[in-house]
Amino acid sequence: MMSLCFCSLISPRPSPLIYDSNFSWNLNLYRSVGPLTFSTHGNDRSFVAMVAQRGYEVDNISLQSPTIEAEEENEVVDELVNGSVIAEPVEEDTPRPVRVRKKRDDGDGSDDESFEDRFKLRNGREVFEEKAYLLGVERKGETSDSFAIEESLKELAQLADTAGLMVVGSTYQKLASPNPRTYIGSGKVAEIKSAIRAFEVETVIFDDELSPGQLRNLEKAFGGDVRVCDRTALILDIFNQRAATHEAALQVALAQMEYQLPRLTKMWTHLERQAGGKVKGMGEKQIEVDKRILRTQIGVLKKELESVRKHRKQYRNHRFSVPVPVVSLVGYTNAGKSILLNQLTGANVLSEDRLFATLDPTTRRVQMKNGSEFLLTDTVGFIQKLPTTLVAAFRATLEEISESSLLVHVVDISHPLAEQQIDAVEKVLAELDVSEIPKLMVWNKVDKVTDPEKIKLEAERREDIVCISALTGEGLLEFCNAVQEKLKDSMVPVEALVPFDKGELLSTIHQVGMVEKTEYTENGTFVKAFVPLRFARLLTPMRQLLTAFLSATVSLAHPGLGFGWGGVGAPGGQSGAPSYGLFPQFYQFSCPQAEDIVISVLEKAIAKEPRMAASLLRLHFHDCFVQGCDASILLDNSATIVSEKNSLPNRNSVRGFEVIDEIKAKLEEACPQTVSCADILAMAARGSTVLSGGPSWELPLGRRDSKTASLSTSNNNIPPPNSTLQNLITLFQRQGLDEVDLVALSGGHTIGVARCATFKQRLYNQNGNNLPDQTLERTYYYGLKSVCPKSGGDNNISPLDFGSPVKFDNLYFKLILWGKGLLNSDEVLLTGNVGNTMELVKAYAKDENLFFKQFAKSMIKMGNISPLTAFNGEVRKNCRLVN
Repeated sequence: MMSLCFCSLISPRPSPLIYDSNFSWNLNLYRSVGPLTFSTHGNDRSFVAMVAQRGYEVDNISLQSPTIEAEEENEVVDELVNGSVIAEPVEEDTPRPVRVRKKRDDGDGSDDESFEDRFKLRNGREVFEEKAYLLGVERKGETSDSFAIEESLKELAQLADTAGLMVVGSTYQKLASPNPRTYIGSGKVAEIKSAIRAFEVETVIFDDELSPGQLRNLEKAFGGDVRVCDRTALILDIFNQRAATHEAALQVALAQMEYQLPRLTKMWTHLERQAGGKVKGMGEKQIEVDKRILRTQIGVLKKELESVRKHRKQYRNHRFSVPVPVVSLVGYTNAGKSILLNQLTGANVLSEDRLFATLDPTTRRVQMKNGSEFLLTDTVGFIQKLPTTLVAAFRATLEEISESSLLVHVVDISHPLAEQQIDAVEKVLAELDVSEIPKLMVWNKVDKVTDPEKIKLEAERREDIVCISALTGEGLLEFCNAVQEKLKDSMVPVEALVPFDKGELLSTIHQVGMVEKTEYTENGTFVKAFVPLRFARLLTPMRQLLTAFLSATVSLAHPGLGFGWGGVGAPGGQSGAPSYGLFPQFYQFSCPQAEDIVISVLEKAIAKEPRMAASLLRLHFHDCFVQGCDASILLDNSATIVSEKNSLPNRNSVRGFEVIDEIKAKLEEACPQTVSCADILAMAARGSTVLSGGPSWELPLGRRDSKTASLSTSNNNIPPPNSTLQNLITLFQRQGLDEVDLVALSGGHTIGVARCATFKQRLYNQNGNNLPDQTLERTYYYGLKSVCPKSGGDNNISPLDFGSPVKFDNLYFKLILWGKGLLNSDEVLLTGNVGNTMELVKAYAKDENLFFKQFAKSMIKMGNISPLTAFNGEVRKNCRLVN
């Protein structure tokens, strides 16, 4: 029998905080209480409390009470007081009596026989089939591609049958717009009342969702013994009956409660308001108490469902660790998805010719004849006018769809409204935002159509459609082949050199991917294949090894030619060394949104503090000049690390660590342990340059993070601000950089500031004679003295380029020519008398485009100083700590 809780007059459940010691059971917060049905047998009064509580039922709980005769005029209703159920006479204005089922003894026994025939076995339990009458409304002007009213009512009849109701009749009315009071016109209301009397109807079901007011008005019009339900309530009732797991029960209970909340009505008029003691005022209305209790229960359910969602996500992550492609079956309810899963995998999933036979997703492994595998998931079926509360409640389950590699849309092609069902499914999928996932259309039940060959020819004409009969097995081989081809489209092409000691990876490539070529070399197995997106990241070290191997091969065959994006070799600056396999598309598949995330954080940080751009650019400089571009500068002090942040060039100078932390946190959320901190520094340096108006460049990526830091190397290798030109050239050559790189990279000083301590010597004791640097322009000199006094003020700051301190341009070089370079290391580029640095300064001051072009080249070259790649180093979870 369909539960009372799904109709317009909904009996609110007691608060979970209320407990009655006289009860042998406690209310379960997560399952709705079923109907409490009274029956009379002589002088005994008993009621049946059907309570679904994690699979248990409690039947025939007897309470001692006064005798209630069947002939009494007052009907008996259930009332919850302090958690107990007590029978009370009902006043005439009580809106919801619970009917007393009496044994019929005024006939010849035929009525008794038909009455007993209405007890049916449904879902493992005996239920009483109530007589139901169906009603729909056809809107004038509706599009022809939607369900016709007759077909919609036929589907509603199927839903009613699934819920355990006996449909005795149906009708519909054409309206321009529904009546706001009763949904249908007054004449149709009178017609339905006649049908109720004629057929002894107990439940009237509308094919659309009714408002709370419409439900109440219709119940009053039809009489208190007739329940009024809408399509949403009916679907919720079916889901409640079919919920076989704790997760499904939680999801259905949440959808029910959210549906019930606006539809609660006053159940106990004698509890009009609460009041106690001498408190003034009328007190709180009973309906307000009911709603508050229901909102509390909804909040608890949402918290537990969130826990379920997290558990499912952990399960999926564990499943993704062996990256077999996931194929999800979606489609209209009763399209044959469960039968298809059973045929392909041997699963024993319930499959019936009923709507919503299964609710919980089931995943099984499918083994192909060629050795490839994929996971096949059966999901809950869709239906037209699917309640939005149900879609929201089943979010944890439907997330399985969003994580799929391929969606297989199963269609019952034998159904006369197959096209409309396809549209209904596509509408729900659009709400789930899975448009980017590849889809394969499957026309099922071709064995039921009158002309199967015609259907197959139509499928061939449309392409990307496979015809099958899941029941007979026809077309399943073609289906699997089509899935393989579709999965190939969703995979990414990779070429990798797999070391011989990594044979298990080669086996996994064959298992989850599609191998096109394998070749055995002295360094490992070369493989060219298509693999799932998430597996491509696991092959990253092997892809780098292949690039390095090819680079070395090309270098040996053609000395002087480079391969890839290298250019700077091992420590010591051995030019011509291998490129180590850095390339701009490194995160194209494993984290395609990486650069967008970096830029989004940089934009906010630089807008808040324009000086931050120069700070992040400096971080990259100071990192690469120590152990190579390995993010060693980001490590904090620990038991095994002496931080480079404490070196003389870095102390009170380098900053921007919080911005790097924020970028890393967002990247870890989007692509866990994928993007290295070293690459974040490189991307932040380029992004800061671009956001300040400077050039961009194609940035080679694929660096890994060091597990060490070197305070002494930081002190020795980072060029100090008071360096001579010869010292600068030596320090740059140590990293494989030349004079051109020195001058171009010094142009980074076009943005940012410097502390007084870094240029004070130029103002007061440049050559140890207590005199200023004579190359300083006099006005500029006096201006600096006002910022940087002879004693104190070491942390006062001055722009490196006072003309445009936050704009990346070539004014820095012009200021050097005018005697207005701030640091000694800036000035010596013009006056050092070593090499061709002076000509370069003049050239860049004259031609900004020339400077921008060379700066980009030198940044790429510097970014390739001794990177850690392949199996070296790690990808830190936290840039400040080794893993």
